[in-house]
Amino acid sequence: MSVYADKLTPRNTAVMIKKIQQTFPTLPEGFYAVLMDRIKANDFTDQRLKDAVTHVVDNCIYPTPTIAQFVSFDRRMKLYTYNQVLKLNDELLGKAFEFYRSVRIGNNEKPIYAHANDIKEFNLTLWKK
Repeated sequence: MSVYADKLTPRNTAVMIKKIQQTFPTLPEGFYAVLMDRIKANDFTDQRLKDAVTHVVDNCIYPTPTIAQFVSFDRRMKLYTYNQVLKLNDELLGKAFEFYRSVRIGNNEKPIYAHANDIKEFNLTLWKK
């Protein structure tokens, strides 16, 4: 599951496009129209776009980036059902529930489990009855 849940706004999009233009001034003008199309088609959010641009700026080893370098960026976490954690519990010699906690994602009716590191990193809400 992607960790991004915010919205894409025109203001943030303009700021990020300007940052790309300043960092990679040789990109052709048509690049940005295609990039915008792909950002919208891939349901980017403000934070995901900001993180993608930062990632490409920090890691692009060629003179110019590709659209795929921006679009492929996503931060994800793995979520588990109770039965999956039970299976992990067998593999982890009865210690899975020390590492996995139930969390609330959206309006889920049943608990979903995430690793304690993901709960902390992504500031997830623990499940409460």
